[in-house]
Amino acid sequence: MSASKHAKVLILGSGPAGYTAAIYAARAMLKPVLVQGMQPGGQLTITTDVENYPGFAEAIQGPWLMEQMQAQAEHVGTEIIMDHIVSVDL
Repeated sequence: MSASKHAKVLILGSGPAGYTAAIYAARAMLKPVLVQGMQPGGQLTITTDVENYPGFAEAIQGPWLMEQMQAQAEHVGTEIIMDHIVSVDL
């Protein structure tokens, strides 16, 4: 992203923590902006069996889980940008 952009909530990274933060921020009407980073979906996109994620008794596929988290973040109003951040001026 070459132009300046202002947001109440800026989330860097799109792993489980990033998408969870985006979902909660969007539900709080904070209009979050999530920048996916170099590997959209994070480490779980290259993880086959995820056996320790709450709510799933059986192993699930990492890429599937990240697709679901992204879909939910988008559904609640998160703006998702496919880019990476080089610097931030707070």
